[in-house]
Amino acid sequence: MNDDTITEKKITITKGSTHSLHIRCPYNPAYIQRIRQITGRKWEPKQKMWIIPYTIAAIQEFTSQFDPDEVQITTELWADNEELQQWKANMGNN
Repeated sequence: MNDDTITEKKITITKGSTHSLHIRCPYNPAYIQRIRQITGRKWEPKQKMWIIPYTIAAIQEFTSQFDPDEVQITTELWADNEELQQWKANMGNN
C-alpha cells in the first residue's frame, strides 16, 4: 500500500484562504452527515470539496465530529493552526 492509497481513505483538510478551510473526503454518508453539522459549511461541486469558515468555532465543530486518525492536515495548515496540532496530539495520547 502506498501513501496515495492511505490519503484517498482519509479526510484531508487544507487552508483555502485566510477565511476558509477546504475539506476533501472519500464518499461516505457518515462523513457527509458530520460535515453538515458544521455551521457555515458549503459544498463546492465543481471542485468536489466542502468549504468551512476558518474560525475557532468551525474548527471546534470539525474536531468534535471526527477522530484525528481519520484526518490528514496539510503541512501549511498544520504550521498555521495550533488548535489542530493540539487536537491531533491530545487524541493520540488517549
